[in-house]
Amino acid sequence: MQKSYALFDFDGTLIKGDSIISFCFYAVKKRLCSPLHLLKAAALGALYMSHVITAEKSKQGSLSFLKGRSASEVDKIAQGFAHDVLIPRLYPQGVEEIRMHQKAGREVWLISASTAFYLEPVKKHLKLNGLIGTRMHVQEDGTYSGLIDGHNCRGVEKTLRLAEVLAATDCMVDYADSYAYGDTAGDIPMLMLCQHKTAVNPRKKLQKGLIGADGVRTVSWG
Repeated sequence: MQKSYALFDFDGTLIKGDSIISFCFYAVKKRLCSPLHLLKAAALGALYMSHVITAEKSKQGSLSFLKGRSASEVDKIAQGFAHDVLIPRLYPQGVEEIRMHQKAGREVWLISASTAFYLEPVKKHLKLNGLIGTRMHVQEDGTYSGLIDGHNCRGVEKTLRLAEVLAATDCMVDYADSYAYGDTAGDIPMLMLCQHKTAVNPRKKLQKGLIGADGVRTVSWG
């Protein structure tokens, strides 16, 4: 069965900047980790940007302070972070687009490389249909291992994860009546699933990668 979707990236698309770094600042403020860990996260981020380490290693290292914490404790942390930091930072224009698609009857999904545990409260706040994000591994005893479960949800991984969900529900994306929003080249595979492609405050690689594609528009949100 074909359905109409609106697919949104999160970091840089619905909010300004990187939510992982913001989460680490929040963790220091709440005394969940030390300022030294924040410096470690910044260094890992710089190494990733310099292509020295992978996104997975950078993310795992930045969130290593979660190791040994229970799922219920992390959920409480995530709730606070989402409501104190993420939701107030949502671009008003992005929220307006979400509401427009909801009124039109489309399914609205967040598909992000950010970690799913702190995007879940955002999904609930916006009353979205679904969320696909990078998963952190929870051990059999209910505590976090500090490792990523699977792969970083970026690039082709976004489309693979969405395909898994759609296959399980016997659904397909109605290309002609579906919309996708992103800000970096890592969002191109997701954008290509939909005829209506919106580049939000786009990076140069995204602009270059969309040359010749149909249904592209560029917007500046902030």
